[in-house]
Amino acid sequence: LKSARFSMDEEIIVEAETVPLTADQDSSVDPLLSGFEWYKPPPTFEKTHVTSGHNWNITGHDMQVLTATVPSGAHIETEVGSFVYMHPGMTTEIECTLFGEEGCSRICGGESCVKMFLKNDTGGEGYVGLTPNYPAKIIPIKFGVNADAGSSIIAQPGSYMTQLGDITVGHDFDLSLKTCCCAGFGLCRQKLSGPEGSIAFVSAGGTVVFKELKEEEKIVVSTRSVLAHDESMTLGITPNGKLCTCLCGGEGCFSTTLEGPGKVWMQSLNFSKFRENIQVTVSEEEMQRGGAPNVSW
Repeated sequence: LKSARFSMDEEIIVEAETVPLTADQDSSVDPLLSGFEWYKPPPTFEKTHVTSGHNWNITGHDMQVLTATVPSGAHIETEVGSFVYMHPGMTTEIECTLFGEEGCSRICGGESCVKMFLKNDTGGEGYVGLTPNYPAKIIPIKFGVNADAGSSIIAQPGSYMTQLGDITVGHDFDLSLKTCCCAGFGLCRQKLSGPEGSIAFVSAGGTVVFKELKEEEKIVVSTRSVLAHDESMTLGITPNGKLCTCLCGGEGCFSTTLEGPGKVWMQSLNFSKFRENIQVTVSEEEMQRGGAPNVSW
């Protein structure tokens, strides 16, 4: 726990972030000792982290903002559309990677072929504020801590938001017919890799749950709830029951299975599910008013 003292001797107690940036796990986060860990977004005045010369923190409990300092002569690479604010002395540049192997790999992984750079060419320290392109939390995955250094994680296409350090954003083909069609990732999956100490910031909706699986340990997850997993894990599918259950149970015909060893990150409300529910709500309201529904995304 961390306390902050305010005026009139009022003391406010807030819970410090325990997952995924720190190794210590508060037992209250997993009262059933099931091995699941809940990512708890840090409050606004939580401590600042340091990575690759950048001081950074994440503010807000949902639809969050990543704020980072940018040393003189340095830059931050991010996806298009994530910019919120920056130091007045900084500049914005883009790089198109369409005509090359990198651009094709980014597109297959669900990202734009255009990379955005926020550069600090001033003599002092600058700052930037970044946010996901849709209502989401910002999940930092640090290589060497949350993922093995030099390894890769497989993520939902389009999950990448920004990075600190040397992160490679690419793709991975799922050549298994049954998993590429039914496991929720599709044929082309996003692949993120980096050296020790580098951080990939990914976007996730709802509550984020993390679990590390041991050798041959398996978990069954909704096909739309898997955010990312270690490349070392085995991806599979399992039927959701008999015919009536598959047709009327609301979960489709299959769920995703993941077998260890490795780590898996899960989200309770991915963007496609959120969008579908919003469309239904808007459509119902428009029909009640006698108008034609018109929802664009």
